[in-house]
Amino acid sequence: MKESNILLEIIKKRRSVRHFDGRKIPDECMEQILDAGRWAPSGANAQPWRFIVVTGKEKLAALAERCYYKAFKSRHVGEAGAAVVVCADPGAGSRTYIIDASIAGANMTLMATSLGIGSCWIGAFEEPAVRSILHIPPNLKLIALIAFGYEIGKASVPPRLPLSTIVHHETFDSTGEPGAITKMMKSGSLSVIGKLLRVLINKR
Repeated sequence: MKESNILLEIIKKRRSVRHFDGRKIPDECMEQILDAGRWAPSGANAQPWRFIVVTGKEKLAALAERCYYKAFKSRHVGEAGAAVVVCADPGAGSRTYIIDASIAGANMTLMATSLGIGSCWIGAFEEPAVRSILHIPPNLKLIALIAFGYEIGKASVPPRLPLSTIVHHETFDSTGEPGAITKMMKSGSLSVIGKLLRVLINKR
C-alpha cells in the first residue's frame, strides 16, 4: 500500500476515545507519540511546545475532575494510561505558537492511532486547577490535554461534511454551502448529542 493511502487510513481511523481500560502505555510507545509532536512544524522553527506527561493514577483522577464538556465530566481521563498536557511558550519566537502547539498535539494523536492507542483531545478544563496540579509556570499557555489509552469497545465514526460542500476553487461560492440541517447533523451541536448520550450510559 502506498504511504499516502496508509496515512489517509490512519487519519480516518483516529477517533475521540472516551472509554479506556486503564492499562499502562509502554514507554517506547509514549516516546514515539511525543516524538511525533516534536516533529511538528512551527513558525520560525521556534518549537514553542512543552509537553507534560502524566501517568500516575491519583494525578490522572485529579485532572479528570477538572476536565469537562459542558455539564459532563471527562471521567475517561482518569481511566487513561497517560495524559499529555500540551503547553506553548509565547516568548519562544513564534507568533503562531498556539497553532504550532495544536499541530504538535494532532501529530501525537495520529501517531497513537498508528500504534493501536486511542486518544481524546480535551480543550475544556479548569485552567487554574490544572496549573496548580502540575505546577505549570505562568509564562506557559495551556493549549489542550490529550488522554491516551487502550480503548474499551469501539468509538463510533463521526459524521463528516462531504468535500463538495467545503471545498471552493479559485473563489468562494456560497451556492455550494450545506443547508442548516445538514450542518447541524454533521458538524454542529446535533452531531455530538449521540456521543454525549453514549457518555451518559457508559458507551463512550
